[in-house]
Amino acid sequence: MAILPARVTGIDHVVLRVTDIEQTRAFYEGVLGLHLERIYDRIGLWQFRAGRNLIDVLPLKEGEVLAPREQRGIEHLCLNIEGELDEVLEALAAEGIRPVLGPLEVYGSSGFGTSFYLRDPDGYEVELKVPYARTPVRMP
Repeated sequence: MAILPARVTGIDHVVLRVTDIEQTRAFYEGVLGLHLERIYDRIGLWQFRAGRNLIDVLPLKEGEVLAPREQRGIEHLCLNIEGELDEVLEALAAEGIRPVLGPLEVYGSSGFGTSFYLRDPDGYEVELKVPYARTPVRMP
């Protein structure tokens, strides 16, 4: 197999299949604060701006069923955020939204940071990661 004569520079977008576009919009716009940038009616695609990237959502067509979370082929989606972690968690808690996991120290493309995980209305795990480790990272 030939190696691609190009260099991958990042991820442009991901596409998530969803069951209810209004609930999805309320989460990505209302909770995460993403901007709904485009609706492509012909194919039913909604695009939310996440920094330099997009999260595309594609509502299921009538009669289609979303696979169980464990069978979707996506473990989670990580979004980098800027802000004070405790303030973010407090604001979410004030709205009755609690992490399903975390905060915990993780390593990603920008190095160590602290993350916590939420679930969107269709059960996709969305990791929110600040660019700093809240507690010292100990390496063996």
